[in-house]
Amino acid sequence: MRRFKRKTRRFLLKFFYRKLWVRIATIMVLMVTIPTVLLGVLLINTSQEAVRNSVLNGHKQIVIRAAQEIELFVKTPQDILTSTAAILGIIYPVPWKQETILVELVLNQPIFIRASSLDLSGEELASSELGRRERWDYPKEAFEYAMRRKNYISKVKILDNHTPFVTMAVPIKKQGKIVGTLIADVNLRGIWEMVDNIKIAETGRAFLVSNDGTLIAHEDKRKVLKNENLKGQKEVAAVLAGRTEAIELNVPLEGKLISSYAPIRGLDGGIVLRQKQDEAYLFSKVMKMQSWIIIILSELAAIAASIFMGKAFAAPIRTLAFRIKRVANGDLEHKIRIKMRDDIGELTRCFNEMTKKLKRAKERERLSAIGEAVAWITHELKNSLVSIKSFVQLFPERHNDEKFVDRFGRLIPPEINRLERIFRELSDFSSHSELMITKINPKEIIDNTLEIMKEEFIKRKITLIYNPQNVNFHSEADPERLKQVFMNLIINSMNAMPEGGSLAVSVDLLSKETLNSPTHIEVRVKDTGKGISREMCEKMFEPFHATKNGGMGLGLTISRKIIEQHKGDIRVESELGKGTTFIVELPLTFKRVPGYEHKGFFG
Repeated sequence: MRRFKRKTRRFLLKFFYRKLWVRIATIMVLMVTIPTVLLGVLLINTSQEAVRNSVLNGHKQIVIRAAQEIELFVKTPQDILTSTAAILGIIYPVPWKQETILVELVLNQPIFIRASSLDLSGEELASSELGRRERWDYPKEAFEYAMRRKNYISKVKILDNHTPFVTMAVPIKKQGKIVGTLIADVNLRGIWEMVDNIKIAETGRAFLVSNDGTLIAHEDKRKVLKNENLKGQKEVAAVLAGRTEAIELNVPLEGKLISSYAPIRGLDGGIVLRQKQDEAYLFSKVMKMQSWIIIILSELAAIAASIFMGKAFAAPIRTLAFRIKRVANGDLEHKIRIKMRDDIGELTRCFNEMTKKLKRAKERERLSAIGEAVAWITHELKNSLVSIKSFVQLFPERHNDEKFVDRFGRLIPPEINRLERIFRELSDFSSHSELMITKINPKEIIDNTLEIMKEEFIKRKITLIYNPQNVNFHSEADPERLKQVFMNLIINSMNAMPEGGSLAVSVDLLSKETLNSPTHIEVRVKDTGKGISREMCEKMFEPFHATKNGGMGLGLTISRKIIEQHKGDIRVESELGKGTTFIVELPLTFKRVPGYEHKGFFG
């Protein structure tokens, strides 16, 4: 499983980094996705908060209006009693006239259950219940409130017929003096009907509590008749404290609710309105779901558009990159067809023009190189041939001269060897030889090369530091051609240390293209010579670059040609006074380019 994940990760990284249109599409998707998602989340959260506040405010307004209606309902009988008390004060203290008014009050205002007038001692003077024998056991505090010029409303009570009522009392005044008390029981069944009519959708219901938290109005009348006390609940405690709010809360057995509440002046209680949050925020959920659908569809459209635009944008670049590779491999004959007149089209036109100029420059370079090579070869051949000619011409006359013959034997063979070396280097440089690719161990090639040069190291007083790493691996290459490269590099480094020094050779594996597994071989050849300048480093691999050993200066040029044939890279790093390092990088697997043929410099 771990191996599968590693391979999958490697494939995705390779796919991402090698496909330009994937990177372009990914960047475009990210540029669209991040702002869209952030904006969408922000708008959704803002809209959700706005809907939440709207719902809570709506609940609050509903409960405030309900509280006002109940207050008006309670205030109406108070106002009627106050008006009736004023009439009783005019006719005070005629009992039969007071009874007439009280009977008419109860008959004409069904909200009143009964009414009585009391004198200053609290004794009943008149009653709406004619012929009643038992004494009315009214609340004593009602009489006391009236005597102190205050209106009185009792707690809500329940009659035997399950009718809720309150006792109200107002003072009876005559010429500004209190002469008695008007007391009455007021039917609150109308409040029940009002509370029952306060509904929101399917679950929104209201209830009424007294000043001690007792339930006095509820859709479920059984709870009212049981005198349930809700003072321990959060919103009931808040409304009894006089607060008007709309909040979210979690009630056991009922779940998450929205609760709004408001106190009722004149009744010493409050009204509470509850609704399930799922129902209250249903529109919010629908809107949120629709918003996410729009965002997802927008993202899918953005992804599709990004892929299309990425491929459309990468196609000409891919074509251009392919042609650049062909040009790098020496193919300067073909042009790219210009399909667009935009920046890519202009780039293609410039590339075609550059290819044309490169073709002409290469022809001029070839002719210049041929001329330079001919001049150099002519000079070198002339010097050698002059010596050889002189000796050959004098040989018939002086072949018996031992000193002449000895000098002939010492000077002519080296000149012939020099001519042979010149012709061999020219042959390697100007011709194309096919690589003989086999499976090799690069360390073995380096070992063999160093073994050949061992005597030369001792002769030149050069200390070898050989540091191979990761030796148990194989690659695909031409062993003889690589051996020629390593030999040229080692000889070049040795020539840079005429008085001896240290030569460090290392071979190792390295990874490229963000992959974990090794993809290339790295060989370093480092000397402790005097080093060379940056300008000379740039000319090191140019043909006919002058050297110290009297060669043609083609060794490094041929080495670069061989490394390029292997699809590798060779470079030099140097610093004056600290030595020079040649770095060779070769791919582990050799891949031929279709249609590619590495020609000689003159071919």
